[in-house]
Amino acid sequence: MQQEPVYWNDFLGGWYLMRYQDVAFAMQDKRISAKRPPISKLSQLEQQNIFPLLESLSKWMLFCDPPEHTRLRTLFNKAFTPHIIGSMAPSIHSLVNQLIDSIYKRGNIDIIHDLAYPIPAIVIAQMLGANSEDYEQFKKWSSDLAKFFGLFRMDTEILTNAKKSLLEMKQYFHFILEERRCQPQDDLISSLIFAQEKENSLSDEEILSNCVFLTFAGHETTTNLIANGLLALLANPSQMQKLKNDHSLITTAVEEFLRYDSPVQRQARIALTDLEINGQQIRQGQRLFLAIGAANRDPEQFFNPDKLDITRSQNPHLAFGKGTHFCLGASLGRLEAQIAINTIVQRLPNLRLDTDQIEWYENPSLRGMKSMPVAFNF
Repeated sequence: MQQEPVYWNDFLGGWYLMRYQDVAFAMQDKRISAKRPPISKLSQLEQQNIFPLLESLSKWMLFCDPPEHTRLRTLFNKAFTPHIIGSMAPSIHSLVNQLIDSIYKRGNIDIIHDLAYPIPAIVIAQMLGANSEDYEQFKKWSSDLAKFFGLFRMDTEILTNAKKSLLEMKQYFHFILEERRCQPQDDLISSLIFAQEKENSLSDEEILSNCVFLTFAGHETTTNLIANGLLALLANPSQMQKLKNDHSLITTAVEEFLRYDSPVQRQARIALTDLEINGQQIRQGQRLFLAIGAANRDPEQFFNPDKLDITRSQNPHLAFGKGTHFCLGASLGRLEAQIAINTIVQRLPNLRLDTDQIEWYENPSLRGMKSMPVAFNF
């Protein structure tokens, strides 16, 4: 990081930014765009084959710049106000306890399959107006999209599955959209229909594409935050004991988990014009890969960055981004992780890993385990 903080990667065809200062700069500078060009390593025929996928992704607010991003975020942000998120705490507490009750007597579970995945998946489904019992199907669809975003090289099966899953998700939400037009309910899709009819500023395609985005982003990253945070505690028993002794430390603990082992490790951007970053000349149209995981361990920004410290008070990590594209669901993700981790730590005595080897997904963007077997006393 310190020897070559901005370097060109021939394989990926772009600049890697490793330092905190540079990553934070790239997240906020208007000369750097969040829009993604078509995948350069795909042939024209391959791009045509997955055109419905690329077209839908282009409407995700994650991949839009102002003014499109501002318009979409303003409408979707109505579901993520502090009041609404705060009011969800009792139902999230209840959900976490119900899930733990259902597996408590087993004495050994998979944290991801039994808890870390269902919690955020059910919550985001309920927010959108989807059937929370369909969360297993959401997992399959989201896994296919996650593989696409972690693609190192072109793989026909991954591309085909990602396109198929995205189209199935859109069809799923299209059915709900039509239902809510006839019978509105207290959910996000109903509120978006109301905004659409009142202001005529939102298309069906934008609603459907961003419902897919929220379903994917709303649980994939939070699943990893919960699981990675628990893994960090198990690897640092003194920090685990601190949290057991003082439940109020969960607020700073979750911020430290976000910094220490960021669920999103990398974001991509593209230069809209020629510019210079840390002495390197970036040309218009060149890709930038923002190494969030490295930035969050930058010793120039964080004292003793490789140490887990759940009491760390100065913690301006970049796990949720910075600037215009700061994560829409950050407050919800924080709340879910705080409730889930605190409840798991308190309710599962003598929690310990039940495996000698953790298997991670091979994904440069999303940091997540395939499974996390644990045992505990009951």
